[in-house]
Amino acid sequence: SKRLRRRLRQIDEGPGETPNRRPQDAAARSEPVRAGLPGLSRRRLAEQARRSRESADAPRSSKAADGPRLAVPSGPIEELAPGKQVECDAGSYWLVRGAAAKILPHGSDVLAELGAIARCAGEREDCPLADLRGIRPRELALLDTETGGLSSAPVFLVGLILWECDEPTEALSVQMLARDYAEERAVLAATAQMLAHRRVLMTYNGRSFDMPMIRERMIYHGLGDCPEPPAHIDLLHAIRARFRDELENCRLQTLERRLCGRSRLGDIDGAEIPDAWHDFVHTGDAGRIAQVLEHNRLDLITMLEVLPHFFRPRAVTDRGK
Repeated sequence: SKRLRRRLRQIDEGPGETPNRRPQDAAARSEPVRAGLPGLSRRRLAEQARRSRESADAPRSSKAADGPRLAVPSGPIEELAPGKQVECDAGSYWLVRGAAAKILPHGSDVLAELGAIARCAGEREDCPLADLRGIRPRELALLDTETGGLSSAPVFLVGLILWECDEPTEALSVQMLARDYAEERAVLAATAQMLAHRRVLMTYNGRSFDMPMIRERMIYHGLGDCPEPPAHIDLLHAIRARFRDELENCRLQTLERRLCGRSRLGDIDGAEIPDAWHDFVHTGDAGRIAQVLEHNRLDLITMLEVLPHFFRPRAVTDRGK
């Protein structure tokens, strides 16, 4: 009922203070719950994420080729992920913004190819990137989200690469982070605003995951429908069609190694991301959240870096070995 949904929203948003700064006796209060599972408290949600991570540890530990694990720094978000607090009608969130060209040492070269990619996309009617035909950079947005768990869990981070002009190399990396459970609403409202006037959205598995999650959570928070761009390029489906016979899987890090000739060092495992956020909310230590932000940025730039390979001969060499 509307009354129950309103009450759940009030509970989920919690008190005005940030959980990072709650007094010691706050643990004695009843824990807010999330929509969809009325009996599941925040604490149990964090435990669920932790169990999910632990269940993934065994297979992950055998992947020695993934590289060494680096020491995780400790400190506040202001030090480890410099940005600023943004206030809007829907609340507040932490904004990390910078030049997308700085994500990789060769980031400017990756961005500079966007114009050539748009021209190539217009030469073949059956091109999976046909929606890029004639696109102006300011009409395009790349999106990747990170969530606090499984279905109905909060969308705590939305990362975007977008343009405010039509110079491809002037792309911006924009990341909106919820520092606690209540700030998810502001992150979603800001995301809707940034997508409102774009013509093409690019994601990786966004049709099945990112956009359904955003739609669900916006409705939950009473924000209405998300103003999605008319065209949506889900690169996962395009990659599967183009490289299914040449790649062992379609994970972004496989594409980085096999197509882009690079590997990540000290990247956080995807199974650890929900637990990293829940720990940050309760402790304020942003060590692993800084890793999540870097993971999110790399996922975004990889989407652009693999685009030229759609127009190259069908021969993949493992340049990362």
